[in-house]
Amino acid sequence: MARCLFIEPFYGGSHKAFADGLVRHSRHEYSLLTLEGAEWRKRMRRGAIELAKQATALEGPFDLVIATDMLDLPVFLALTRPRFDRTPVLFYFHENQFTYPRIKGTKFNSWFGQVNYLSALAADAVAFNSEFHRRDFVGALRQMTQEPNNWLVAERIDDIEAKSSVLPVGVDLAWLDAVRVERGQPPVVLWNHRWEFDKAPEGFVRALAGLAEEGVEFQVTVAGEPGLNPHPGLVKLPELLPGRIRHHGYAPTREDYGRLLWESRVVVSTTRHEFFGISTVEAMYTGCLPITPDGFSYPELLPKELYGRCLFRSEEDLLAHLRRELSGQPAVPERELRRAAERFAWAQVAPAWDRAIDENAEPEEVPRRG
Repeated sequence: MARCLFIEPFYGGSHKAFADGLVRHSRHEYSLLTLEGAEWRKRMRRGAIELAKQATALEGPFDLVIATDMLDLPVFLALTRPRFDRTPVLFYFHENQFTYPRIKGTKFNSWFGQVNYLSALAADAVAFNSEFHRRDFVGALRQMTQEPNNWLVAERIDDIEAKSSVLPVGVDLAWLDAVRVERGQPPVVLWNHRWEFDKAPEGFVRALAGLAEEGVEFQVTVAGEPGLNPHPGLVKLPELLPGRIRHHGYAPTREDYGRLLWESRVVVSTTRHEFFGISTVEAMYTGCLPITPDGFSYPELLPKELYGRCLFRSEEDLLAHLRRELSGQPAVPERELRRAAERFAWAQVAPAWDRAIDENAEPEEVPRRG
């Protein structure tokens, strides 16, 4: 059994759920080194400095350091030397700052991307939460080498790719069985994502408005976290669709959220990006059919035989998908969706993480970093 130090500068939301889940389900031993999940820019700028100071209080040696993408790994290693000089590091990307969507009118801040790039270089191994994310990150690095005055060393991108792999996040799913309720009529359309710009809810709102104008029977559940800057389209949805709102707002308890999933027939995403898709996996487990963009990580979540039914390429396509599904024909393939979701349950994911830890925690006589 390896003794692992897990470093998470943004210990909140899905990052916290993943870290806690790995500790619970893995056969290895963990010490958590964390900061509160807030102000992500501050975490990337200062987190390594703050956590390096905390690391001085840790006792005993570690067989492996696991750090996530909000950490400036080279700074952390420099400020803790020689403590972790011979300790292998596995660096895990929940998201990256090269391809994360930016608010319209804002420019790419290359400093945050550089933190991700240098951290990937400094680590002994790099893992991504989906194959799409791995390709997306490496592709963004290669694209940037074409820009004038870029700061990348092109040949080192091959090094990052060579030491990279895919390790999905684990998702807690079994608890949903205890809150199961039967679906009723009319069918419910679910939004269980954040309400902010990067999830592009305006496309979802336009689709619902179009269906309502056609006289299609449906109700709407809007859950998920509104966030600091919720999109006005979702905020005003009850005014746009009076009498059709089944639930509107963050679910007060996990059990309430679970029941909202079970009640819904389809779950919609109109996002500008998705590196994994935890909320979609949760909905699939309850037999809720996902209707999502044809891209990002979604094809990795779905059975191939459902691609044509679930994946859309335009708003007109989205409208057609919803119109068909809300008619009730054909039936939702609940068993197939549940099996697809179960691939990401901790019972399946934890052994893959344990194998990766075994492979990377092997002691070596000299550092391999860089």
